[in-house]
Amino acid sequence: MKEKKRAHVVTHTHWDREWYLPFEFFRARLVKLMEELFQIMEKDLHYRFHLDGQTVVLEDYQEVGGDMKRLTELIRAERIQVGPWYILPDEFLITGEAWIRNYLYSKRLAKRFDIPLSKVAYLPDMFGHNAYMPTILKGLGMKWAVLWRGVGEETISTFVWKSPHGDAVNVYHLVDGYDNAAHQGKKEEELREKLVEEARRLKKLQSDSAILLMNGTDHELPLPRMNQLLKEISGEEFEFSQSDLEKFVEELGEPKVELIGELRNPKKEPVLKDVTSTRVSGKKLHFEAEQLYEHYVEPLLALAKLRGKEIPLEELWYGWRLILQSQPHDSICGCGTDEVHKAVLNRLRRAIDHGKMLCAKIMVTLAGPSRSDFGLLVFNPLEWEREEVFETTVYLPKGAWAVEGAEFSYVEPLERDVSCPQQILAHKFLSEPSTDNVVSQAAQPHRCVFVAKLPMLGFRSFKIVPKKYPQSETDFDPIFRLNKNGTLRVDWSGSSYNNLCYFKDVEDAGDEYNYSPVCKEAYTSLSIDADVENVLSTPWIKRNKVKFMLKLPKSLAPNRKGRSSEFVEMPVIVEYSFYRNKPQVNIKVELENNAKDHRLTVVFPIGKIKELYTDGYFGLVKHEVKDYKGNHTNWAELPENTFALWSLVTVPDKKITLVTKGMHEVHVTEDGLELTLLRGVEWLSRDDLKTRKKHAGPEIRTPGAQEKGKHEFRFSLILHGEWSIEKVYKAAKEASLEPMIWQGEYRITEVELPFNVKRGLLSALKPADNEEGVVVRVFDPEGGEPEVNFKRDVKKTDLAEQVLKECIATKGVKTWIMRI
Repeated sequence: MKEKKRAHVVTHTHWDREWYLPFEFFRARLVKLMEELFQIMEKDLHYRFHLDGQTVVLEDYQEVGGDMKRLTELIRAERIQVGPWYILPDEFLITGEAWIRNYLYSKRLAKRFDIPLSKVAYLPDMFGHNAYMPTILKGLGMKWAVLWRGVGEETISTFVWKSPHGDAVNVYHLVDGYDNAAHQGKKEEELREKLVEEARRLKKLQSDSAILLMNGTDHELPLPRMNQLLKEISGEEFEFSQSDLEKFVEELGEPKVELIGELRNPKKEPVLKDVTSTRVSGKKLHFEAEQLYEHYVEPLLALAKLRGKEIPLEELWYGWRLILQSQPHDSICGCGTDEVHKAVLNRLRRAIDHGKMLCAKIMVTLAGPSRSDFGLLVFNPLEWEREEVFETTVYLPKGAWAVEGAEFSYVEPLERDVSCPQQILAHKFLSEPSTDNVVSQAAQPHRCVFVAKLPMLGFRSFKIVPKKYPQSETDFDPIFRLNKNGTLRVDWSGSSYNNLCYFKDVEDAGDEYNYSPVCKEAYTSLSIDADVENVLSTPWIKRNKVKFMLKLPKSLAPNRKGRSSEFVEMPVIVEYSFYRNKPQVNIKVELENNAKDHRLTVVFPIGKIKELYTDGYFGLVKHEVKDYKGNHTNWAELPENTFALWSLVTVPDKKITLVTKGMHEVHVTEDGLELTLLRGVEWLSRDDLKTRKKHAGPEIRTPGAQEKGKHEFRFSLILHGEWSIEKVYKAAKEASLEPMIWQGEYRITEVELPFNVKRGLLSALKPADNEEGVVVRVFDPEGGEPEVNFKRDVKKTDLAEQVLKECIATKGVKTWIMRI
């Protein structure tokens, strides 16, 4: 007699907070779900339910007066499972630090509600998985993950998933998704057949594995008679019973298969890779928000704490909560309705404004009142001393001015309609008794360029004084040269590169999830005669502004089989900033998108590329460029040499790196690299794409996803004398993290930093969440052992800021809490 196989049935709902309807619509359904679930559980004392691995639903339910006493009692009784996450984000559009804040905030909620969190890393619907996710999971103390997309083979049921540096976690692969046993409105007899059919399929595929049936799907309400139904279909072949993920993984053996790095294979199910360039307006704002909190807000709060100051920890978490609530995949990926995208933009703008005011608040706490407007206070967010040219906008009376204490300075008046960086005056808005004094009517905006040495993670103050005499400096010639069409050429490392940074536009008949061509009709800026203007020329920095007009098809043709015969104009301004003694050009693009149904890229024709690297959470991710000319019609989504990045892509054999600010998608073509600026599409989902089978969501018109209107993009092209991972990361950090500058005359007492990073890069400097102390986290992007010299007592912790157990120590990433 054959042994009866147990089928674990996890009754659940997958809860997108906002998607094809706005948040409040989905919350109303959440309240209905809770009410029905309570009624079911009152009648069936053995009923169990999985609340989708995220605790934000508890906050959402509580805010509208939900019965939290009843809910938390059921969670404590282990009849409802929640967590471990606060939200379920996209993995390629956030940082590893954001994942850690996600978990820490969920732990805060668990403490507030006195409830346990699931110990299984539930990752059901991410659009592929980051190469360094195993490091995050191991560092948080998780042994098992349950995920769906990106594995590529249905024969792999369990596997050991390793990061490029070797951190490992066990994984159960949801071969048929998180809804393989959903009732989806089926009649009971149909559901019975579905459960048995899926159990048999999984038994055949995974003979050595326990069986997991996920009884739920997007926003699905629980079926009251589920336990009775499972008893009715149990027999000699299977024993069906409600279970949870923790009980299920306890029955799994050690995996025999090993997978390393990124999981983004689209063979079996679509990974929806082009969400990295959908609704780029949200991507840019989100990048700004994360950079602000991780590299300015948290370090400033930590430095204040090290100096014995009281800090507003709850205000920090308020800002992070706004960012985290913008990171669920339908939100940050931009694959929802126009109304949802507006809500995401609103949250991110609020987070940014709040973060800037938090920085100003801490600065006032550390520096005290300003003596006058004739000065600058500069904060360096890098963990090393830097000396380079910096630039800001200040308000000054008419006159000739200089920055005292700078090696070089250049101050010139600007037109009054020039916008001023908000943080320049934010501290005055906080500290001035009368807001009439925040901006002097007698002052006008000035561009202020200066060269100075800044201490690591420290402040330096300067005075602005009347200019007494001209400064004599040797001029320089940029290594980059401008072409007539507004592109760049350069000779570097034995190679000549021409037409760098030209624009290319192709049609896009896809949707918010995937790009799809129809005729491959491309328009470029190569044959354009551009207008070139010299807008800044100093011995340390030179800036040229290039203007031209791109004429593009207005949209797709009515039959969607080609591009429109009607054309519109896209005005483009490209600003190149060149630096003395620095093989780098910073590029700012301003354009007005008047076209629809298209993808706009910037092209760097550097020749054939065999391999390249993008940045993962704690190191680089290697990508081999493959030949996809074969037949892939049986794949769920066509494979392409399109790669996701957070902020850098580097090509070692060319000694070239691109550093971006909120652009997360790069393509490799026969010519070289293409960086996507924007995609414009009209539909949330369509079922007629050449690049993907079937719908990815409901077919809803989303005209806002055309991203029409004005846009600004910033990125840097960096050339390396000698390419190394360390040099790439350091150059990228310097390009991404400019000093934060406030206008005012301050005398801030410099305090020696009580630690020094000897090997590796700073990942986090933040106030500890549950105790007095400051968290220092360092990673070595090469996977080695980070080294830090401390001048205060420290203790080693895991990523969750708990005392480190050696079994969860991560490779290449170390965390300490430095005592005050």
